[in-house]
Amino acid sequence: MQIAEELKSVCSKISESNNTSCLYKFKENVDKCINDKKIDNRELIIQCIHKLSGLIPSKLLSQLVAKAIELKDKDLCFVVLENVLLLEEAHAVDFIKFILSEIEFKQDELMMRLPLDIEHKLDVLFEKKFDYRMMSGELKRLSSNEFILCLQYLQNNVKKAFQDNFQSNQSTYEIEKMETNQKVASPNILQITNLFSCFVDAHFTHITLSDKSQEIIADVLQLIENQLDIFFDLISIDSLIKEIKQNKDFQIKNTNHNSDYFIEVLKLE
Repeated sequence: MQIAEELKSVCSKISESNNTSCLYKFKENVDKCINDKKIDNRELIIQCIHKLSGLIPSKLLSQLVAKAIELKDKDLCFVVLENVLLLEEAHAVDFIKFILSEIEFKQDELMMRLPLDIEHKLDVLFEKKFDYRMMSGELKRLSSNEFILCLQYLQNNVKKAFQDNFQSNQSTYEIEKMETNQKVASPNILQITNLFSCFVDAHFTHITLSDKSQEIIADVLQLIENQLDIFFDLISIDSLIKEIKQNKDFQIKNTNHNSDYFIEVLKLE
């Protein structure tokens, strides 16, 4: 009872005044709640973490993270993952392994898409900011199956990122409005690129020995090459239009009419 009251008191002090100097006191009280087979005051800890969202680095919750994973407490793990300010690279890989443990991996086939709840959790995780050099070292702890599942996740996100750029019949204002209203966490294309590099660097030997890994990477590289071809084509068209505009032979002499140039890009599936 005393620990519970101390937790409430410290949590209130931090949330009301943003006094982060009390975070270590909060850590001490959380650690006191951790026993061999359970976590005391679990619901109160969850409430506090929600209340202190964006203030606590996962470094201060190391014992809680380890015990939650050990007890297979999915809800508590996701609350920590979703609300911490900074996620340690070691904790990130611990969470990856825990999240992917829910998937039954089949050796003889590749998943076209991970289950949506798994994708959502990985979205929240990979949206965090990391030191990618440290991340690369930690990713070596992943098994071959976990590595392939992560590659598939990144592959799907690369495709999604390119598809989003071809949204049709939406004005700039509508797109900006949509992005503003969008609350779902998701890594951006730069983060995906950095993560892809980290995974390849951490498991380069596995890639050379695994046909599945090579197939995924080849597919992503082909997709990127196709997008680059489209990009260069657009640059060529734009240069051509500018040249035509500057050429007097092509200028319309009738000043009573205004002429506009339109470029329509069709994506063929």
